[in-house]
Amino acid sequence: MESVVVTGIHTEVGKSVVAMALSAGLGWPYWKPLQTGSPRDTDIARQHHLPIIDAAYSLEFPGAPLIAARLENVHIGYEALLNQWQQLPKPLIVEGAGGLFVPITEKYFFIDFFHALGCPILLVVRPYLGAMNHTWLSLRAIAAYRLPFLGIILCGTTGNPSETYFRETFADILLGEIPFYKSELPKPHFLYEEHLARGIERAMRRPPTPLAMETLHKP
Repeated sequence: MESVVVTGIHTEVGKSVVAMALSAGLGWPYWKPLQTGSPRDTDIARQHHLPIIDAAYSLEFPGAPLIAARLENVHIGYEALLNQWQQLPKPLIVEGAGGLFVPITEKYFFIDFFHALGCPILLVVRPYLGAMNHTWLSLRAIAAYRLPFLGIILCGTTGNPSETYFRETFADILLGEIPFYKSELPKPHFLYEEHLARGIERAMRRPPTPLAMETLHKP
């Protein structure tokens, strides 16, 4: 497996926590090609002594790369981003920003970028009001783009009543659960070994294939 893409159903769902745990557990460098706002996730990964590749674009405004770039008079070169990807050592843990349809440029979304990379997708879910809708929309988009798919990580385990829905509905593709951390991040290697190792290693033993929506339970 060349690399893994970590994306989420929304912003602030735990993508960085999962991505850094994978980087620590698998020993693969962490790359967030476009990051906005602060603190910068690459800096947090560096503080945890993870192998990293610096972001291609780091922007100050905490918003979609397209909007942040406009405000800061920065041109995001989409083709240059893909060219950089081709030159990077593999395998990598690649983290997106926000969800699948966050715009990178006027023409391209993150889902287009992930399609171009061709790496299997790991979808991070956190229970909140609206999360069921965002999860199904994300899964349908992954299926429509025929992206290779690894599975779901549930980031929450706080006792939210909707957690049971995610565990039951997506049991066949649920690879692990981790607590939701909004402040201090525990050691990423601990998170991997404690919560993700078994599911991720099981998923990586089988060839990633496009997601077939008809195999999932319908709500």
